[in-house]
Amino acid sequence: MKQIIKHILLKVPFFKSYYLKKKSADGEFILENHPDLTAELEQAEKVLLDKPFTQNIQVGLVKDGFCMGAYISRKAYYLRYERFLKNNHIPYQYYDISASDWMQQAQNFDVIIWHPASDPASQKTAKDQIYVLEKLLKKKCIPSYNAIWTYEDKVNAHYLYQHFNLPEIPTFVSHSKQDALSFVENTKLPLISKIATGSASGGVEKINTKSEAIKHINEVFSYKGRKTYIPYLQQKDYICFQEFIDDAAFDLRIIVIGDKLWGYYRYPNKGDFRASGAGNYEKKEIPAEALDLAYKVQQCYQATFLATDLLYSEKCKQYLIIESSIFIGIDTCEQLVINRVPGYYKRLSEGNYSFETGRFWIQEWVLKEEFETL
Repeated sequence: MKQIIKHILLKVPFFKSYYLKKKSADGEFILENHPDLTAELEQAEKVLLDKPFTQNIQVGLVKDGFCMGAYISRKAYYLRYERFLKNNHIPYQYYDISASDWMQQAQNFDVIIWHPASDPASQKTAKDQIYVLEKLLKKKCIPSYNAIWTYEDKVNAHYLYQHFNLPEIPTFVSHSKQDALSFVENTKLPLISKIATGSASGGVEKINTKSEAIKHINEVFSYKGRKTYIPYLQQKDYICFQEFIDDAAFDLRIIVIGDKLWGYYRYPNKGDFRASGAGNYEKKEIPAEALDLAYKVQQCYQATFLATDLLYSEKCKQYLIIESSIFIGIDTCEQLVINRVPGYYKRLSEGNYSFETGRFWIQEWVLKEEFETL
């Protein structure tokens, strides 16, 4: 409902102006050519290709994030992608993939770079269009169709974890009402319920009693489905339950690109079990065991970039996978800091990592990996 009201108010000039001023004051939005934005981007070291780029290709760069007039999202991925393209003298043009002639425009490009938004409507559009671009028009897409298939989809991610026998939090996914009811009758409570699409702990609920679980299942398998925090989305005809791990004190997010890894710890607010979206971060050393697991997940995904969220269970004496994503919010060029020194882990072999110093936009490392394998 809040999103609907905001959408309506932004059509009113007074509220639109007020909204822009407030978000600009908060630092979330900024003028596209503002010197502060340039200075922020240049805080990071340049990521350069090993050899000068000489291929005769044209890149189509899609602008992501909030755009309203001259204002843009400060965290927009395309700004970091664009910096890499400029620094490596790779020709590009902006690509308006939302226009009706997006297929005709695509004929001008050999490579399409895009960070689709994480909401369900944007995901559906991205999957459909990347399928056409990659499978029919034979364009190189970043991300690929295989990668976008799992983006912000916890059910699809579960299928991958299950197939590769990865140690995820014990998870039950079913499209059968009777199957779900039988599961509740024979499982330990509480349970964590998740919708397929949701970021920053959106759509994550704790179910404490059997009656709550049965009511939840009945709503999901009703004619209209169950309401979610997304106004236009119902949870319909699927259940995704996870075991409640009551001895986990933190989440650990680990980012993997090639042989480089970054990461940080996230802590829940007092009285809550959800660390994602709480805003409580700590950057310090990461155990090799956790790095190994995150690297293994990335290899199974066959994704150039993957961020995997883990927790450690004292009872199980192991790290367990919460979820993974091919995109995350990036607001700093210091995604790993050890003893106040920014850098990344370089994988040497299983269980063996070296710490390399430097401040980088990880989006640039993604493009380096992609362009060096063209």
